[in-house]
Amino acid sequence: MLGFIVAAAPPLQAIAQTDIGALTVVSRQAKPKKAKAVAKAHMRHVPAVARTSGGNAGAAHGAAQVAAAAPVAAAGASKLPVFASSAVGSKAPPGSAPALAPSQAPLDAIEPTSIVSDKVIRDMIQPSADLNEIIKYTPGAVATANNGLIGDTNKGGWRGFTDGQYNVTFDGIPFGDENNPSHHSASYFPSGFIGGATVDRGPGPASQTGYATFGGTLALRSLELSDKFGGSIENSYGSYSTFVTTETLQSGLDKTTGVRALVQYSHSDTAGAQQYGTVEQNGWLMKADRDFGFVNVTLFGNYSREHYRNVSSITYPQYFAAGSHYGAVGSDPTSQQYFGNNVSEKQTDMEYVNLKWDAFGISFNNKSYTYSYWYPWYQRNSADQTVEGSALYGVQPKATGINLPKQHDLGFLQINNYRAWGNMFDAKYDVAAGYASGELRTGVWWERGDNWRRQFYTDYTNGVDFPSIATSVSQYQSSYKLDLASHYQNVQPWLEYEWRPIDGLSITPGYKFVSFDRNHTARINQTTLTPLYYDHTYRAGLPFLSVRYKVLPELAVYGQASRGFLVPTVSAYYVVNPDSNNIQPQTTTNFQLGAVYKTEKLAADIAIYQVTANNFPIVITNADKTQNYQNGGTARYRGVEMELTYQLMEGLALTANGSISDARFLEGQYAGLYVGAAPRYTAVGGVVYDDGQFFGSLLHKQVGDQWGAVGQRSWASIYASGLTNPTLNYIPAYASTDLVVGARGQWLKEWGHDNKIEVKLGVNNIADNRSVTAISGDPTGLLSVANTKLTYSFQAGRLFYGALKVDF
Repeated sequence: MLGFIVAAAPPLQAIAQTDIGALTVVSRQAKPKKAKAVAKAHMRHVPAVARTSGGNAGAAHGAAQVAAAAPVAAAGASKLPVFASSAVGSKAPPGSAPALAPSQAPLDAIEPTSIVSDKVIRDMIQPSADLNEIIKYTPGAVATANNGLIGDTNKGGWRGFTDGQYNVTFDGIPFGDENNPSHHSASYFPSGFIGGATVDRGPGPASQTGYATFGGTLALRSLELSDKFGGSIENSYGSYSTFVTTETLQSGLDKTTGVRALVQYSHSDTAGAQQYGTVEQNGWLMKADRDFGFVNVTLFGNYSREHYRNVSSITYPQYFAAGSHYGAVGSDPTSQQYFGNNVSEKQTDMEYVNLKWDAFGISFNNKSYTYSYWYPWYQRNSADQTVEGSALYGVQPKATGINLPKQHDLGFLQINNYRAWGNMFDAKYDVAAGYASGELRTGVWWERGDNWRRQFYTDYTNGVDFPSIATSVSQYQSSYKLDLASHYQNVQPWLEYEWRPIDGLSITPGYKFVSFDRNHTARINQTTLTPLYYDHTYRAGLPFLSVRYKVLPELAVYGQASRGFLVPTVSAYYVVNPDSNNIQPQTTTNFQLGAVYKTEKLAADIAIYQVTANNFPIVITNADKTQNYQNGGTARYRGVEMELTYQLMEGLALTANGSISDARFLEGQYAGLYVGAAPRYTAVGGVVYDDGQFFGSLLHKQVGDQWGAVGQRSWASIYASGLTNPTLNYIPAYASTDLVVGARGQWLKEWGHDNKIEVKLGVNNIADNRSVTAISGDPTGLLSVANTKLTYSFQAGRLFYGALKVDF
């Protein structure tokens, strides 16, 4: 990295970025030699805000071409035209609806899309927010935060698609766990490292990368590099002793080397809204770019470390005894809930090298990357946090034959380490052929991932691990919960053509082929506790078609038909014979229509959708008690979503958005019942203000009634398993109201300091609502809440915070 920064300067060029769907393309126009340095010094890259979800091409140019033709002054004094897809937040005209909107769609959208701007993240969201909190004001979104302002157990989603059923990307790179594409929300990127987010509620174009286009994509973006030297220091403090600091330094454009660099550091810690729910996080980030002749090179590196106690959702008996702030962690060293035996530390990193260049009339983009997640030492876990009191020997039913005192505190240790390596390449070519004119785009995504996991039982009382005292093969095997490695290799080539037969109309067909191979090498397989060596390749073809028409400069309509994809979970291999499984990748068939309207007075959009999800996996228990997985269900998601922000006067706007949805199983054993974690409606309403000096927002969020994670159950459908009380799995509607007020100015100028200072105060959940937000577990066969099979998550209650930010 240092060598990159001090490298000799090449000929400089003026650079402007054009947002073309999910791809940020760098186009260059040569300047006279003696004007190069001056031109570069006063220009900066125009970001791709509307669609960066896959790092590849997607929607038509649309209004983004305006942004490419008119680079913005580095000082930010002028703003983009309101019709430009990048004209959101700080890039939109100050005080306009696109500048103030908590969530909005771009005019070049090809599917239901919501942009959360940099301004929203800085002005309306608490400084400790994770990726779920950042998007909580988008239509249909659900975000839970059991532990308050910071936590690793926070989850999110939209339309009933939960974590693991949609992509999360950072600068176009899909990342997540390697056993299935789920995420640890507090890992990798704190909110101070995030420059914006886009929620694509659909599979996206053929060029969209990721293992879970099944439900859509949450695309996160790093901060832009600046031509101007500067930075900021922001400190915040809030409820439950929550402290956050984020330090940012921009080198600006070095006229000698042509390098621009960004360095960031973030630290946060909290006592937690849940009892003993302490969390400490540290993160470092560096990003730099430079032109080498006609090639633009961007380097990126990020490292994070997190230490936390394993607070979790709780059973109803635990809630009844200790309240909603209890997280199944306590101070009694003889209990399963002892915090010293429920503690984790993990580290993550992501690095990439991005090359962009033009040759022979073709624009090329290549990004090579790696990311990892690992435990520096074994994570400590209790045997079962849902059972209060001492961890009796019998809690481990499979660890039989080993004689230990029954009152010893037992649990298990685990590691879960993985690293992925990948490369994304794409190219685009403008075709000038009259009515057949358009843009041809193609590319390929390759990735390999390696995952190592081990879990074994231990006696915390005397510090003895079960494998070390096993005296037979059976005892040794039963001392483990699992000891395995899982490897996968993915290849996804794609092709699409954006046909522009007339002005304002783009028709984009595309096709992507998916080949995903998983190799499972288990010395001790999970569940069966026997060896397993198995390899299988899954393949799928994913067609795509979108039509977008710009009726007026401020109005566009679109339609989409496409298929999404979700790789099979590795848990399908936790059986004696995976060949007995008849499991295929889960897919969605999507039909969506929408319209987007945007002026300085009004930013509004509406969409209707129908998504049919196929191949839901279910577990089949055979006569010999062995299990295998089958594709046993089809579900249909359909509904309407809308959002609007209306400017009452410059700097003051009313905002509202909402969704009405219906998600039910069509086929399989739960046909006609509701899908889990799918609210029947969501609604957001409030007011936003920013006159340049004072700013604030008052936003109310309502989440409709829904069913727990496994979905609705009924009395009649499960008589064979005994009577069931289906209301145990029902979650009533709940709400939260958030207030933020702040001011900014150069208040030390008369003392010779021109630093811009910003002060912000916020209250989340003003009404102190502590409703149930999620239920995990299956209620089948249960009649009373007095059980340990269902666990509940709750709103954290009222939270206060204050922040001080100083720019330099």
